[in-house]
Amino acid sequence: MGENLTERHRSMVLPTLIVAVSSIDTPSVIISISLIEIALSFGVSISLAGQIQSVTSTLGIFAALAMGVISVRYDYRALLLTGIVINLLTALLCSTAPSFGFLLASFSAMGLVTSLVTPMVFAYIGEYYPEERRPKTIGLLAAARTLIYLAMVQLAGYVAANHGWRYAFLILVAPFALVGLALSFVVLPSARGESTGVGASVLEGYREVLGSSSAKACLLGNSLAAASWMAVVLYSVSYLRERFLLSRPDASLIFSVLGVGVLVGNYAGGLLAARLGRRRVASLGSLLTGLLIAGYMNSPSVAVTLIVVPLMSVGGGIVLTAANSLVLEQAPRFRGTMMSANSAASQLGIALGAGAGGLALHLFGWGAVGLSLGAMKILASIVYRHGVKDPARA
Repeated sequence: MGENLTERHRSMVLPTLIVAVSSIDTPSVIISISLIEIALSFGVSISLAGQIQSVTSTLGIFAALAMGVISVRYDYRALLLTGIVINLLTALLCSTAPSFGFLLASFSAMGLVTSLVTPMVFAYIGEYYPEERRPKTIGLLAAARTLIYLAMVQLAGYVAANHGWRYAFLILVAPFALVGLALSFVVLPSARGESTGVGASVLEGYREVLGSSSAKACLLGNSLAAASWMAVVLYSVSYLRERFLLSRPDASLIFSVLGVGVLVGNYAGGLLAARLGRRRVASLGSLLTGLLIAGYMNSPSVAVTLIVVPLMSVGGGIVLTAANSLVLEQAPRFRGTMMSANSAASQLGIALGAGAGGLALHLFGWGAVGLSLGAMKILASIVYRHGVKDPARA
């Protein structure tokens, strides 16, 4: 599979995958930091506006399940390029949304985008990097993605504050998507999983995944971890603004501290997973991060928050890298299917987290949001510890 790459293109595979997967993050950044303004624009509550992500994730679940079948028969590169094109079209529609319903319908296509792009990026890593290098490679990808995410938080905050969230969709998402599209088209070779070459049926991938208790437990753990962490990301800026009456720039600055911690955790997670084992790192990291999430949204002051945020975010980054490394090894013959199933599980988790967070906020307030999200992360730790096998440590 990697033999058709020239040395120049081989060295560009990881940077291209970084740009491709990072290009689909910006729309969610804009939604996250502009929830209050979007709610005001259309006369809806913040908790209802937060369900944009729930609807998006619901569509993503079905799209990812379909990708698990399609990836057995179709080229990874074609699927990835399709996702980036849809991302571009979605940004254009969101920038012109005349109503909340139209925005909700348009942005929901990001569920399809995520299901096309993210699994294929990790499938490329599985196909082109040896097993001993994958944890570090995933750590590097996640760290670079987080660095770009941080830059986009600042850019989106500036553009949205000065020109509005609609303009942010237009001038931030579209150019980045075009760059990702061009690089992916030029650099990435055609690639398919090894199962394609041996005549596997389109459903054989799911038979292998669902036939493994470890793979199923890993999907459950990743779903719970995603539910917790992505809801923290979704609600953080609004929490900081409402709880401590911070301005959007100040809240975005603290959010950036969270992003820096994730970046450090991403890289550290790759090193720790290679040294200590993917399962152990994912389990311990989830336990500690869950406790810190509960403390974060029950913090009595900004000063305490500034202490908790770096610790929590480093833990979140470590878990993300370790969990992605762990799931990548669960079904080596059907990595496209496994990563698509993982995308579906993660999207389910994101929908669950956004919905549970919104319900807790509506009924009880921010403290309950922190407790519910922290509990999900701790449950993920238990699942990793008792239900998942690390093939590299078998």
